[in-house]
Amino acid sequence: MKHYILPLIMFPFITQGQTTGPDTIKVKELGEITVVADAQLTSATKTVYIPTGNQKSTASDGVSLLSRMNIPQLSVNPITETVKTADNQGVSLFINFHPVADEDVSGLNPSDVKRVEYLDFPTDPRFQRAQHVVNFITHAYSHGGYTKLSGKERFMIRSGEASVYSKFAYRKMEYDVMVSGDYDYNSHIGSVSDEIYRLEPGTIRRTSGTETGKQHQRGFYSALRASWNKSDNLTFRNLVSYRRINTPINHTSGYVSFSSLYPSETYHTESPSTNNAVGWDSELYAALGRGWSINGNCQAEFAGNNTSSNYYAGTESIENLADEDSWFLRGSIQVNKSLSDKFTLFSNVLSGGGRTHIDYTGSSNAVNRFRQAFTGITVGMSLNYQKVSGSIDGGYAFESNYINGKTMDDRYPFTHINLQYAPNQRNSISLWFQYATFSPDATMKNPNIIRQSELMYISGNPDLKCSRNTSANISYTWLPSNKWQLSAYATMFLISNRQIAVYTPDGPDGMMLKKYQNDGDYNHGQIGANLTGKFIDGRLSISVSPRMLLYKTTGSNSISYYPFSASLNVNYYLGRFFFNGYYDTGSSYVDGENAFLRKMPMSYSVSAGWSSRGWNIQLSVVNPFQSSWKLSEDTLTTRWYDNKMTQFGSDYHRRISLTVTYTFNYGKKVSQTGELSGEKNISTSILK
Repeated sequence: MKHYILPLIMFPFITQGQTTGPDTIKVKELGEITVVADAQLTSATKTVYIPTGNQKSTASDGVSLLSRMNIPQLSVNPITETVKTADNQGVSLFINFHPVADEDVSGLNPSDVKRVEYLDFPTDPRFQRAQHVVNFITHAYSHGGYTKLSGKERFMIRSGEASVYSKFAYRKMEYDVMVSGDYDYNSHIGSVSDEIYRLEPGTIRRTSGTETGKQHQRGFYSALRASWNKSDNLTFRNLVSYRRINTPINHTSGYVSFSSLYPSETYHTESPSTNNAVGWDSELYAALGRGWSINGNCQAEFAGNNTSSNYYAGTESIENLADEDSWFLRGSIQVNKSLSDKFTLFSNVLSGGGRTHIDYTGSSNAVNRFRQAFTGITVGMSLNYQKVSGSIDGGYAFESNYINGKTMDDRYPFTHINLQYAPNQRNSISLWFQYATFSPDATMKNPNIIRQSELMYISGNPDLKCSRNTSANISYTWLPSNKWQLSAYATMFLISNRQIAVYTPDGPDGMMLKKYQNDGDYNHGQIGANLTGKFIDGRLSISVSPRMLLYKTTGSNSISYYPFSASLNVNYYLGRFFFNGYYDTGSSYVDGENAFLRKMPMSYSVSAGWSSRGWNIQLSVVNPFQSSWKLSEDTLTTRWYDNKMTQFGSDYHRRISLTVTYTFNYGKKVSQTGELSGEKNISTSILK
């Protein structure tokens, strides 16, 4: 935080006509006056936060910078390195108005960040109609750039990652290159389950538990981006990428017992897989003059996935081999016309399609062919007065799905309304409403029946219909001074005729069939707040976030559940050293797709680090008193099938993490555009 020192020196000259008597001057010393600039302010369009020198120098990437800034509208978990809104909505991350994924901010150089903006339903066309946005405004380079080397190792759970990122500016072009890799060697995977099958011959209880489990997974990502963005009126970017996820070892062994029908046995599973994807992403924005502007985006990806799932229990053997090839292409274009500095009209067209081929061999032989095409048209208007801003839009979408010779079409309307009011720079209130549609993916519509265990088969449903979604939110932001920050919110989220896995005794040979159906409604609400206080000239910040979740579902799995949770985040700076403490009481939720109630353990961490001259070294101790490998406890209760399952993994097990980052600059810095990193997941439509 900058302090401006204003020494006041007074030189009074006193004259009294032609009097020549001696001057009498009284001098009074004034104390030093410190004027502190606002580090945060809100308006009807956005809330702006200025990171302090301590926050920037101690952060190693964009996510850690957000964690240190304690932005009240955000929920940042420094353990999982995730960013969401305070009410658990997804956040679209941007750097200098360019969209990036969550992982893309890992290459960001925090020392180049000038400010961070938070926006709800922004009207700027460069945000591409995103709903909740974090926009990093950074410096750029007139020439040259920087290179960043990063490495992270997690001891006691055997996982880590490393990356090299480099940015280079030359004339009117900027180039971003990144190569990264990660590994995860987990020797404590598996689950313990207690299942009840109510079949026609009678009720069968199946219990199983993992005694040994091991998974080795390695990932690789590389990308090159070229950008022409030296003008505020025209930007053009192209990205090509390749990523690979290889899981050569993924096996479990344990016991399985039945109350009848089958004898108790030991079991063994093998599930290796390989996933590859090549992608292309292009982005264009142009201001055409006379209030006209245009922005567009085009994406394409080709993926190849190979999965093997083998289950052995005594003489029983279930083998499922899947070979998947898929591609998709989608694009959007939006035209904007400013009628005045207060009103803007816009229209957007989004269209795309793709194809997926899956060949199943083994215990279940099948061939799947999917084709999908969709088009949506949106028209809307935005307004921006001094204290009020907002937008309203409506549209209509058409979707066509072809699955193994059967074609299904769906048409549906949608709308978004948002309004924001800021009487001053300290207070703002936001309201938004959305009516949209959830379309089932190819996995849910997969018509094949695949055997999953001795008593269970799984299948999609080509007749699955879209689900209508209504959501609304009201939030209030209060920034009384640089010392205090507050955000409070209430959210409603409703899904009618939801798409959910339904269990019935209709499988082959009278076994249980897990099949996706339109069944019941999903109602979810949330009430919460985020309060931050900063003390000792900003060197100490404390943030607390209580929240109450509300769930009520209908259909084959009716649940009423109201959990409470809270988190605490503390940061302290001492010269070049920094310290962090984080605590979360543990979360739970009702899953909207599989109908189970999931409860997860609490998590906590203590971190200390040092930064200087491009180096950033941080040591974290996570969950030091949790020796358990438990991930979650899942409970499912339906008419025909019940399941109580405990899943195991390394996410909440104690560990020590060491992160080392070194950044060196070369060239002349003026301002800076977005960073590049890898998307670690590859989509697949294989039934599992």
